[in-house]
Order: sequence, then C-alpha cells, then structure tokens
Amino acid sequence: MRKIFSAWMLMFSIICLQAQSNMEVTTQDKIVYSCAPCGCEHDGKHFDAPGICAACNMPLNPTYPGITLTNTPVGRKTAAILLYNGADIMDVTGPWSVFEHGGLNVVTVAKASDLIRLGMTMVVKPDYTFENLPEVDVIVIPGGGPAENNQDMEIVDWIKKRYESTETMFSVCSGAFFLGLAGLLDEQEATTFSSLIPVLDHQFPKAEVRNDTKYTDSGKIVTSAGLSSGIEAAFHVIAKYYGQGRAQDVANHMEYDWKPQSNYARTQLADNFLQSFRGLVNMFAIKYTDSQGNNEHWKYQYILTDQISPEKMIKLLDTEFAKMPDWTKLNSSKKSLSGYIQHPTIGKGKIELKIQSSKDGSIAILSATRQ
Repeated sequence: MRKIFSAWMLMFSIICLQAQSNMEVTTQDKIVYSCAPCGCEHDGKHFDAPGICAACNMPLNPTYPGITLTNTPVGRKTAAILLYNGADIMDVTGPWSVFEHGGLNVVTVAKASDLIRLGMTMVVKPDYTFENLPEVDVIVIPGGGPAENNQDMEIVDWIKKRYESTETMFSVCSGAFFLGLAGLLDEQEATTFSSLIPVLDHQFPKAEVRNDTKYTDSGKIVTSAGLSSGIEAAFHVIAKYYGQGRAQDVANHMEYDWKPQSNYARTQLADNFLQSFRGLVNMFAIKYTDSQGNNEHWKYQYILTDQISPEKMIKLLDTEFAKMPDWTKLNSSKKSLSGYIQHPTIGKGKIELKIQSSKDGSIAILSATRQ
C-alpha cells in the first residue's frame, strides 16, 4: 500500500510540474533588455527584444528578474580625472574614453573651478574642485610639466588626503612623480615615460621602478608608462573591477588591439641603441622610408641626397661616432661602418650603417642588434 501511495504522489508531482511549465510567462517573469550603465539617455530603460542601444551604440544586456546570481555584479564605479594646466592631452583623454566606454561614471577635478589648458590648445572646465569632489573609486593622475618640473605640492597634498578613501590611484606617464612625492611608491612597483625612468628611480630610490612594462599594478597603485600606455592601463583597471572579458569587449568595441600580456615596453626596443646615431644619418636624407623592429633588432632606412658622396658621408660619420663615450668601432669601409654601443639601460648593441645603390639613389640602412 505504501509503494502504491508513493507512486501516486510521484505521478501527481510530475503532473503539477508539467502544468506549471505550460503556464504563460508573466510580465514579471520574462527576459528584459537594458543598456549597460554608461550615462546615455537610455540608462535604466527596459526593452522587450535584443539589439543595440540607439544612444550609445552598445549591445543591450539581457536580464532575467527571477534569478539572483551569487556573483553579484560590481556596481558602477566613478573615476575622477585630475586636471591641471600643462597636463598632457592623451594622458587625460585616453583613460577618459576607455572608462566612459567601459561604463564608469567619469568626472574631472582641479584645484579651482577655472578653465584648464591641457597641452597647448585644449581647454576644459573641471566638474569639481579639490574642496567639493565627492568620494570616488578611481583617481587618474596624468603627467605633464608640473609633474616633472616645479612639482606642484598642492596636488601632492591633495593626493595624500584622498589616498585612504580611494580604491585605485592610477598615474599616467610622469603623473607617477606626484605619487612618489606623496610617499605612495615606497616598496611599490612603478613606471613612467621612458626617458624619465632613470629620473624616477633616482628621485624615489625606495620604489621598484620598472623599465620593461607598459603598466604596473601593486594593488591600490597602478602606474603606466607614457601617453598611450594610459589607455592600456585603463583597460587593466576595467578588468580589475569587471573582469578581463568585459575589458576585452570594451577594447573590441573601441577597435583597439588590447593585449593584456603584451611584452611591449618602449624602453626595451632596440631603436634605443640608435638614438645618438639616427640624427646624424638623417642630416643627409631627403626621405625617411622605413623604421621597424622589436626588442632585439631595429632598422632605419633613408634615401640620401646626392650633394655628398657616400664615401665622404661615411668618413664624416666615422669621426662623429668616435666622439660618443660609449662607442667602440668595429670596422669601416667606403660604404659601411660598424661598432658597438653600451646603453645604460638595455646593455650592449651592435650598430651597422650601410649605403647601397638603388633606382631612387643611394640608400642608407642604419641598424642595431642587441648583443
């Protein structure tokens, strides 16, 4: 009898489940679509079908109200971008654009409410001042003249005050000097614009200054190398909050070739061996036709003027190369010259200059190979 009763209850349960599955889906129990929070006019609106937001051109996100996920999404973050006269335009607008496309709320802040001149030509009015900026999640500190020379200590003091209440302090280019002056780079990895790396290392000896990366992340402190490196690091910040998949989607939407594990570092490219040589060769060029390479090898190519013979040019350059303190001559001929240069950061490189004939005239090929 007990077996019959259990079988009957099982059948009853199956019938009830089938009946439930055949019920019409109510308006409270259907998938709806919405624009990801980005500040556009459709924020908060719901749509009945998938598609693209007409205001911001981003895909609509599906949501099913009946499910509560354990991995609750991170709420919308706010990034404040520091403005000051002389800040580099790309240092400001690169992260600004990435964060805006990534759905962060972006505001600007400066010492006062006066108009700010970025670079030499771009004028921006800040949203907030140091006195009235509300709490934010990210502060972006761009580079520029006041970060490198005549360093602005009012900015440094403000960074110190905001540090504890801010989740991520993010410098671009020479903005790292503001973090260093605030004492925030001690025992932290950091980087900056390639030519300023030795200066940063000297000024802040307690920092672990890196010359082989586009950006560093020490948890709360994110620093990036020069200019476009701020774009790379901004994607990294999005990945910290929302996951690498989201960051990659934003990069694809922006048609940007983001490589999180990129081995590109400006200071490591082999063209650094050639910086003292290229200007000398370029003096005799009527056209600069090629520049390409990687960390191990780099090549420049020029079409030369016919106002000087290749032989005389090589002789003149041989004399000038010999004036370089780290130059060791290997050999020379009428149309070639080679030797070694000791670079202070990337070590020893072999330099070769060759002049060849072509239908366009004499061509100079200047190359460097890491040893």
